[in-house]
Amino acid sequence: MIVIINLQNLINSLKKVYKLAVDMLGSETKDQEILKGLEQSLQRNINYKFYLFGKKNLLIKKLNNFKKLRSAVEIFDCSETISMMDKPSEVIKSKTLSSMFLAIKSTAEKNSDAILSFGNTGALMSLSLLNIKTMLEIKRPAIATIWPNMKGESIVLDLGANTKLSARYIVDNAILGSSLAAVLLKIKKPSVGILNIGTEEIKGNEELKNASDRLRELDKLNIINYYGYIEGNDISLGKTNVVVTDGFTGNIALKTAEGTAKLFQSHLNNAYSSSLISKLGYLLSSISLRSVKERLDPRVHNCGIFMGLNALVVKCHGQSEFKGVSYATDIIYSLLDNNVNEKIKNYLSEMQNKIAL
Repeated sequence: MIVIINLQNLINSLKKVYKLAVDMLGSETKDQEILKGLEQSLQRNINYKFYLFGKKNLLIKKLNNFKKLRSAVEIFDCSETISMMDKPSEVIKSKTLSSMFLAIKSTAEKNSDAILSFGNTGALMSLSLLNIKTMLEIKRPAIATIWPNMKGESIVLDLGANTKLSARYIVDNAILGSSLAAVLLKIKKPSVGILNIGTEEIKGNEELKNASDRLRELDKLNIINYYGYIEGNDISLGKTNVVVTDGFTGNIALKTAEGTAKLFQSHLNNAYSSSLISKLGYLLSSISLRSVKERLDPRVHNCGIFMGLNALVVKCHGQSEFKGVSYATDIIYSLLDNNVNEKIKNYLSEMQNKIAL
């Protein structure tokens, strides 16, 4: 009997298994949406194993609808929940039996490789800082996201981890963003721009100017590909591969963009349903329009990647749908498979060596 072996399946079977801890409680995202998103990602990334932290009895029942996912899942029962209203300072020492705390503990103890959560962002960051900790050379972690633009996609950070504007944080963000762009966007030397109120060198406060001067020095050392200042509209134009800013400004920019995308989709839907001719026009252009809607859909581009920690932590919107869950899970797999944290450490090591010279 001749046995035919699928080469790709053989290669996949030899690859490392990545274990993702999933915080199932504390948000308005439905279990069904999370499980469906995980199963879709599993079909593309067969070397995944999911550790689900939540209500065990309920999850066992719901997994009956996801046969492909069941064999890749292990459930950890949790008796406490961190809600969206809980203050980060109060949950650090309490709620040690919550799904978020136990998922983070699993990663901190290296039982899992990364965390996916839909819960309280402040609590997630605080508990991650306390248990997983930042890389030695990084002062504070940042929240990054993938931002669609006219040329493709860019990495934007910080989106809310640090509301204080600091030159040190801006430089750290440039290093973190460059590493992320190199992995996800497959760009060898991603261009980096600082978000400012103008592109002229005289614009901005002293912290931004100091950060710009520092990045120009790193550019001369061929560590960072620094473009210079960019303005808000340049993000959508795709002027740079990486956009760095403080968490206060970045969060406002993100929420504004999400609102604009929803406004555009609403106006588009209204325009195409306003008359018979409009509906006919929609039918003729439906394929192209569907592509545009998917590209700008904020339900998909809804995950924040906590960069600079010793392990990957990803936060999805508290009302995520399966598409967003699947998208985030794919990103985590790609980052793990490409060892993004090692790339960040290499950036930092290269920077220190060149500065020493």
